[in-house]
Amino acid sequence: MKLPGEYVAGFIDGEGCFTIVIAKHKTKKLGVDARLHFEIEVRSDDLPIIQDIQETLGCGRIYHLSYERYGWNPHVELKVSSFREITERLIPFLTNYPLKAKKRFSYEYFLQAVEVFRRKEHLTLEGIKKLRNIREKMNQYSKKYQASARVRENRVPGRERSMSQ
Repeated sequence: MKLPGEYVAGFIDGEGCFTIVIAKHKTKKLGVDARLHFEIEVRSDDLPIIQDIQETLGCGRIYHLSYERYGWNPHVELKVSSFREITERLIPFLTNYPLKAKKRFSYEYFLQAVEVFRRKEHLTLEGIKKLRNIREKMNQYSKKYQASARVRENRVPGRERSMSQ
């Protein structure tokens, strides 16, 4: 079922993640591979809403993730990693339904990274350096770089991990 655009934009504001991935890669000329991802990850009991968001955006793939080894409930992730889907579906959607919370700052940096890719600069060392600088600016809005409590709803009831695990 398609959802109202404002609802999806709000969901992205709360649960979305814009990512620049730069990884070592043996077969690439520069020895690194750069990619862009957009993701929404939630507990698997919210799969229907992720499916509706996927239909509304008209892009992305859904992955089922197991966090059993951490004592967490299973999760589902909607991931958009195709440059074409990012530029032809996700960006036009977020242009029509702009983000309102601080996630919009990460999105603005993500758009700068999209331009680096559009100009094929990610295939040069200078472009990789630009992407690293953009990613560093994006990270200041990441939960990883801010003190936060562990999300308890991820835990499977009765499976609390001790500090020694």
